[in-house]
Amino acid sequence: MIRGGDVVDGTGAPKARLDVGIVGDRVAAIGRLESAGARRAIDAKGLAVAPGFIDVHVHSELARLGGMDQFAGVLDGVTSELMSPDGFGWACLPPVRLREVKDYLLAFYGDADISWDWPSVASYLAIFQGRIPNNLVPQAPHLAIKVAAMGWGPGSPTPAQLTTMKGLLTEWMDAGAVGIAAGLEYQPGALSPTTELIALCRVLAEAGGVYAPHQRGYWKRLPDAARESFQIGRESGAKVHISHLAIDDNAAGLLDEAQTSGVDISFDMYPYSAAFTHLLMLLPEWAQAGGYTAAMQRLTSPDERKRLQPETANRLTERGVITLSYVEGGRELEGRALGDLAREAGQADVDFLLDLLTLHAGRALAIYSWPDSIDGEEILRRTLAHPLYMGSTDGIYMGSRPHRRGFGSFARIAGEYVRNGTLTLEQAVNKITGRPAERFALGDRGRLQPGRAADVTIFDPARLADRSTWQDGRVAPSGIVHVLVNGQLVVEGGQATGKLPGRIVARS
Repeated sequence: MIRGGDVVDGTGAPKARLDVGIVGDRVAAIGRLESAGARRAIDAKGLAVAPGFIDVHVHSELARLGGMDQFAGVLDGVTSELMSPDGFGWACLPPVRLREVKDYLLAFYGDADISWDWPSVASYLAIFQGRIPNNLVPQAPHLAIKVAAMGWGPGSPTPAQLTTMKGLLTEWMDAGAVGIAAGLEYQPGALSPTTELIALCRVLAEAGGVYAPHQRGYWKRLPDAARESFQIGRESGAKVHISHLAIDDNAAGLLDEAQTSGVDISFDMYPYSAAFTHLLMLLPEWAQAGGYTAAMQRLTSPDERKRLQPETANRLTERGVITLSYVEGGRELEGRALGDLAREAGQADVDFLLDLLTLHAGRALAIYSWPDSIDGEEILRRTLAHPLYMGSTDGIYMGSRPHRRGFGSFARIAGEYVRNGTLTLEQAVNKITGRPAERFALGDRGRLQPGRAADVTIFDPARLADRSTWQDGRVAPSGIVHVLVNGQLVVEGGQATGKLPGRIVARS
């Protein structure tokens, strides 16, 4: 029994002081339950009692199997996380292709101590059984599907290759995937023609799934990238959910355009004015083409390096401060600004960057601070307040200086941005519980109601705050008091209990 808390049920309805009774892994009753007995009671007076938070975009699935970041999600109140963001994934691939994809994604996920051998989607999902603190929700990974069918090359898939891709997508949907995620600034998704994506999304639409792209660009590139997403939604009939979209006048107008033209659209964003991805992203698109091995061959070829240097230098000028977060074999560089390191080495930024990528096998992540010309805080407030917004972290759990977003995003959304007036408590909770559950067809999650899953986050609204820093991202927020996943306490008194009741949660 959770007694006397302010229940914020995830629907957006006003909070109400009620008791919540749990039997097994289900919510059994909500109301004035003073006369009901319970084997255990949690005193929630002065606290908010909400559905467990849902993270719709986070690179967490391997981190949740063990290691220092296994409990980072639940310590931020998160009870369910969507898998395969940006189309990243490893099932199902023949051995040679699996090795290639693993090499490409190593900077994002590391080399987890798992079998790395899955003959089916179901066998891949089975590795998480009994080993994770929070629930994982499958999404079909476009990257793996495309590589399995046609490798890393450019061009449209042949009819046979497209049939293979559709078959793999169907296997994922049959295993409970809520949709397909794509990374169109990563390889090989960047080489995909729009017609390929429309064809896959037609399969998706028949199953009621969601197309979730990292688009071909943001900011200056946003209009063309967003309109491609809208076209895919219109022509396929699939729902569209744009990953990590910040709302300025341009973006707001494009979302209005999508809705006017009949596109079923939504988006997510983390509440920080700094991006986070691998350094290979700074190379021109043609230099990234073909995946990890091809990019490294270009970096180590004197002629190719000379060719890509001017374009890479131009791309560097479009960025703000770039701070290294993870460098394979170069921990002493982590936490340092790329520009400062270049000056200390007596090199131009672009030369230092290319040397770093060459010397460290291309495996490096960086935090990209938004330029000073952007009013980051104003854009974040506008983003969170947008009616189509839902919360995410885009957490990546590598290196000694990871981005803060993987540790404190939901505390910022439901804590700091409520206290500063951007959102009401009910609005914030809805955007991180009920709305994503409805969007991604998680029928028994996202709302506190009898009969639904007992995923519950109990927090102190007055104290809920991100405590991470850019110097130390791995700091749990304050104010998360208790978290239950499938009826079991995974956080008690602000500390992880070590329990692993998480499940694979399929599309309802």
